[in-house]
Amino acid sequence: MNMEKSRTVKTPAGRNSAIELLRILCLILIFWMHASASYENNEVSAWISIFAAVIGNIGVSCFILISGYYGIRLNVKKMMQLDLMLIFYCWMSLALQFAWGQRPGGEEILSYLLPVIGKRSWYFTCYFALVFLSPFINEMVEKLGEVRLRQLILTMLVIFSGVTTFFFFDINGDGGKGMVHMVMLYLLGRYIGVYRMEKRYATGKLIGCFAAVAAVNFCLNGALYVATGVVQNRFARDNTLFNIAQAVLIFLIFRSFYFENKFVNRLAKHVPAVFIFEWTLRAIISRYLFDYVQWRESIWYEPILIGIAVLVVALGSAIDWLRVAILHVPEAWLVDKVYGIGDKLKGKFLQRFDINS
Repeated sequence: MNMEKSRTVKTPAGRNSAIELLRILCLILIFWMHASASYENNEVSAWISIFAAVIGNIGVSCFILISGYYGIRLNVKKMMQLDLMLIFYCWMSLALQFAWGQRPGGEEILSYLLPVIGKRSWYFTCYFALVFLSPFINEMVEKLGEVRLRQLILTMLVIFSGVTTFFFFDINGDGGKGMVHMVMLYLLGRYIGVYRMEKRYATGKLIGCFAAVAAVNFCLNGALYVATGVVQNRFARDNTLFNIAQAVLIFLIFRSFYFENKFVNRLAKHVPAVFIFEWTLRAIISRYLFDYVQWRESIWYEPILIGIAVLVVALGSAIDWLRVAILHVPEAWLVDKVYGIGDKLKGKFLQRFDINS
């Protein structure tokens, strides 16, 4: 029996703009990784792709860690607004595909029409599930206490990440792009936010540790490439211990700084919209602004890809700012109406079956 007293969970006060800046940086690195991995035509591009995966693939893990650090509080109206945002961009993407003469299949069309259920993005589908599970997970964190929570996280790391890292057997079969990894990272973020909120580490040591882990990650993936002739990036996948360690270290590095900046905070709010709209934004840029793919044989291709990643973030943020400015009022009205209808139906259901709410 666990005799440790449960602890009242405290949420970190305010938004540290350094952490919000990390969100934006992660988005840029993810976009660079996506583009870099799409074309490996020689030794140089292969090694750059490995480096981009080692650095960029920690982005999503950082997103989840940040959610755990601050703690998710279930708000149905906010989730409805998030769903409307996803629908807006997915439907726009689908419309543009037809306008450009592309003909997606029926299952793909359905995933655009119902982006959360259709798993248009694994991250958002799992995030919705995590949000609705968060009241139970947060209560569990509070009831377990520090020692038992740490034991749980370590056990999950061994089972779901240790085996994958060193034996290549992926127990979940999703490469870390699923609920198990998301819950594990959320718990790790909650542990830091609840039990290590006041703890500060030497920034220089954190940077050194991050560089060391990233170097080992790079060398191991490089060794696989040399041995097989194929870029695999097995050690840089989401659910490896290297990826998780790097994500935690970079998060702690940014957390060690504190500043408040309204522009950074506002820009970070557009990260989810830009994330879901990435590939359509790339198509818009390559069709109407700059066909960067034509430069893929050039030595300047990788710097161009980094610039394109920054441009995608800037353009996507501007588009989402415009969407919010135009649709904020009608979206709020729609959410209130649908929520009100749902609340009435819930009341009738509870009354009909004599269930106490």
